[in-house]
Amino acid sequence: MTQKSPHERDGHALSPKCPQVFLILVFAILILTVPIFQLVSELVTDKPLQEFDLFKRTPTIENLRGYEDKLAEQSIISRQVRTEYQLWLTRLLNRGNEKVVIGREGWLFYRPGIDYATAPARSYLTGDIERAIMSFHANLQAQGVDLILLPTPGKATIYPEYLSTRYDPKWGPAINRSTEEFFTILRDAGVQVLDPTKLLWNEKSKTDELLYIPQETHWTPYGMKRVAQAVGREIQAGGWIDNVPKQSYRTESMTVGRYGDIYDMLQLPDRENQRFAPLQFQIERVLEPRTGEPIAPDTDSPVILLGDSFTNIFSQEEMGWGDHAGFSEHLSLELGIPLDVIAINGGGTTKCRETLARRANALAGKKLVIWQFAQRDLTSSDSEWKVVEMPTSQTPVTQETGKLTVIGEVLLASLVPEPLQVPYTECLTYVKYRVVSVESGTYEPQELLAVFWGMQDSQLMPAARFQTGQIHRLIMEALDVHPELDHVMRADDTDDYELIPFWVLEWGAAK
Repeated sequence: MTQKSPHERDGHALSPKCPQVFLILVFAILILTVPIFQLVSELVTDKPLQEFDLFKRTPTIENLRGYEDKLAEQSIISRQVRTEYQLWLTRLLNRGNEKVVIGREGWLFYRPGIDYATAPARSYLTGDIERAIMSFHANLQAQGVDLILLPTPGKATIYPEYLSTRYDPKWGPAINRSTEEFFTILRDAGVQVLDPTKLLWNEKSKTDELLYIPQETHWTPYGMKRVAQAVGREIQAGGWIDNVPKQSYRTESMTVGRYGDIYDMLQLPDRENQRFAPLQFQIERVLEPRTGEPIAPDTDSPVILLGDSFTNIFSQEEMGWGDHAGFSEHLSLELGIPLDVIAINGGGTTKCRETLARRANALAGKKLVIWQFAQRDLTSSDSEWKVVEMPTSQTPVTQETGKLTVIGEVLLASLVPEPLQVPYTECLTYVKYRVVSVESGTYEPQELLAVFWGMQDSQLMPAARFQTGQIHRLIMEALDVHPELDHVMRADDTDDYELIPFWVLEWGAAK
């Protein structure tokens, strides 16, 4: 009698490959589930299909790695996993992420602010930063305009004791060892530097009021007002506004609150409210004495303030801390005059100067420029310090004041930062085009600058992925008729200060 094989039952052979086939199918389903889920989500929410980005660039190693990084960053499932991982990392180990350091008693710190204090000495005494500042100062002096630098310290500089109990207050503020030497070099060259670090450090020991927001990168209303008062005294002593008519603004109080931008960068689940809670502060909105309306920037003012998010907080409602109660408004309150203001989130070092350079007759009637930027930008590798030449005069390009419709070929697309790698949720991006044809309106130059949303709600927009050679049909109007965009962070790699930028109202691929 022939004995049956172990794989035979009732005359039928059982294939030993069945378990392998089953495991392969399960593995394939697991692999395919993530991209299919991502694709369906993008289709349902009408987002651009990032899967097609692979075919928009030359398949170099750098481009392929960048494509992989963007897939990981924008993956819905990946985000959920990162969120849960960060939750337990924060709860169990008191750890933040590459941008956030969790300090004592629930204080959160922006890592570049800590890196500024610990960067190697003499790391920025020469090079791009000094050239950018000295060139700007020389440009202003040539046109009879003075400059005050206002390098604003970060929270880690004023409150290092919330990072470590071992920090001795006798050591003073936590500044980079090269800071004073660098500022001395600038002062010796004739640049007026007003560093509020000692003011804020000394104020900390005199008051119970917080000077910086524990879960935010920026100062509190109280800290901001103390610096505004000091800058106001400096301007009044300098005589720049002696002959300018003054008025007495009034204020109204309002309570505002939110978690804070550093908390947002932790990307914790919405349910995590045991350790962190929204913080509230009282702001003072600055109002016109006769109308009661909030004061507004005045381009005819003899004093212009260039700044970043330290200027915009409490001033721009989009930052979540109220409006018309920020540094520029309170400096106006001290001086009794309106200011001209160009303040761009993340753009205190270069973008604000580029915006000024693009204005027609940018410095006409100006007596003083106050240039506010975060001190952390002196050492951060992400900060940009371009030499921006201020034109002595500028004739606007001939154009209609209404809408302009053109067909253009992309010559250069600026690099938009990755979402949640910066403490801002929005970013504009500048794209340079070759003008193929003008369908409506009047436009003479052969090239144009178009401005799009590059990021909104911490999501990259289609313009962030534009590639050289793409042909688009653009419906636009001048960017300067959209003052609501003045404060938004921007990506601008064009280095073109002669073309007038246009805001894109509608766009699409052109045949």
